Order: sequence, then C-alpha cells, then structure tokens
Amino acid sequence: MKKNNELGAYPYLQVVVLFAGIGSLVGGLIAELGLLFVFRNADFAQIGYQPLLYVGLLSFIPALLTGILVAYKNIWRGDHKSLRTTFLIGFITSASYMGAIILYLGISSLIEVGVLLAFMIGIGLFGAINSAIAGCIALPKACKSRFDISAKKEDDDYSELSFTKR
Repeated sequence: MKKNNELGAYPYLQVVVLFAGIGSLVGGLIAELGLLFVFRNADFAQIGYQPLLYVGLLSFIPALLTGILVAYKNIWRGDHKSLRTTFLIGFITSASYMGAIILYLGISSLIEVGVLLAFMIGIGLFGAINSAIAGCIALPKACKSRFDISAKKEDDDYSELSFTKR
C-alpha cells in the first residue's frame, strides 16, 4: 500500500501476487461452473475438484504474466481505461501462453493451424474475462481528489482579505 504519504507509490508486488492468485482461482471456478452447466445432471461430487485444480494451475502462469504487465503499466482501478487494458493484456498473455503450449506439442498440417488459432482465441477470451474480474478486485484505487500536494505553490501576494480593509 502507500507508505510515507507518497502519492506516486504503486503497490507492484501486491498487484502481481493478487493477479496471480485471484486470476488462477477465478479461472478454475469459471471452468468448474462451466462443467456443471454443461453436465446439468451432475453435481460437484461427480465432477470433483480436478477442473478447479488443473485450470487453476494452468492459468497461474498467464495470470502471473498479466499481473507483471499490469503492474509495469501502473494501471489503477478508478481509471477509465483500466478494465479495457486489463482485458486486452489478459487476452494477449493467455492466448500467447496457450499458443506456446500447443506449438510445443507440434503442428503438422494447415488444418491444425486454424484449430490452433480458434483455440487460442477461445482461451484468450477466457483469460481476458479472468483478468477483468481480477482487475476489479486486485487493482489499487485511484486518488479521487486529484489534489496534487507535490506541486510547488506560487506566491500570489496575498496579505489580507479585501472586505476587511479600512
């Protein structure tokens, strides 16, 4: 948090840790709820905790990268562009991370490239939604007063009030 009355202090470590933790947790919960929605007759005991765990672990690295980029850009929650920026950063990091994993597995035909791009867009949107939700929770609030105490004050030759002059 802000220390020593510094207005310019940005909590880099707090933002990175919260994005990594909240982003991966939200990703696992959305995947779990999605599976429960698809398999309507199943309950949590039948599906289990595996999707929550696996998606949470898989989304930890893109959430960490998103947190690092958001902290690097000094994005505040009250800013009008913060939600769009975190959404875009989450999309790019998630899509590129999933693309790197799939490229590591190997592509041998042109049809697989189209499937790869569609899969990257889907995972990118999933990561962007996670990033937007994590941004609403993890980003620090912007100063609402817009009052800058660091600026040097100018002398206005003030001596007394005009209506008190005799």
